[in-house]
Amino acid sequence: MTSPVGSLTQHLLTLCSSNVELSSFFTSPARARLMRAVFSAYYAEKADDMVIFDTNRAWAGRIAEVLHIFPDARFIACVRDPSMILDSVERVLERDPMRLSSLTAPGENIAQRARRMISPGGFIGDPLANLKKAVFGPHSERVMILEYDALCFDPGTAIDAVYRFVNLPAYDHDFENVRYTAERFDEHLNTPGLHTVHGPVRWQEREPMLPSEIVEDLSAQQFWNAPMRSRCARVLLGAKEQGNTKHDTDHEVPTDETRKIAHA
Repeated sequence: MTSPVGSLTQHLLTLCSSNVELSSFFTSPARARLMRAVFSAYYAEKADDMVIFDTNRAWAGRIAEVLHIFPDARFIACVRDPSMILDSVERVLERDPMRLSSLTAPGENIAQRARRMISPGGFIGDPLANLKKAVFGPHSERVMILEYDALCFDPGTAIDAVYRFVNLPAYDHDFENVRYTAERFDEHLNTPGLHTVHGPVRWQEREPMLPSEIVEDLSAQQFWNAPMRSRCARVLLGAKEQGNTKHDTDHEVPTDETRKIAHA
């Protein structure tokens, strides 16, 4: 779920930079102190030696800004085939067809929803553009792409790669009993259960409920599987034998022939 820190700092920076009456009172060091103060205040109840994982899809577009106040920061982007993201949205909407979720618009059909979500400013298109900036930008060595399929198929291997990336000792997670809810947040979105997670971490194969042309168009957006000139780390499912350029920071989650066929 998205934390509010990203929005708070973005509004604060905008106010201090573009407001005619206020901007002249702030120097760049002062803006940096205010930004750090937001983080410190929001996470004040956490121990000083704790590592904070703040979740916001906009951070990928603000890497230089974050590194200015937190030079040791790392950025982990969990990515998934956009067609399967939309497929998940459709399944959530199907669960309660008598409720108009904030994920859709009145009278909107599936093709219109796909175009809106992948468009600039859409909830897939916007973070996708931010991620491309991060992956191909000057700070790409601070970025890890963590593929959703790899995480589900072998969470232990995937998470171990994450701990190595952030230079922390591995924690013994219980992947058989993962639970999370955000009931109040989901109610505000008029989409109960949107962020509910329960049970073991498992790969669950399923047939998408989307038209084939939408699946093809959205799946083509998975730039992270192609050869790329980037220093970012990647955790990908080993079945994706697509001639990827290998990097020392790439990690492959091993799989079996069944999964290879399922993904083909």
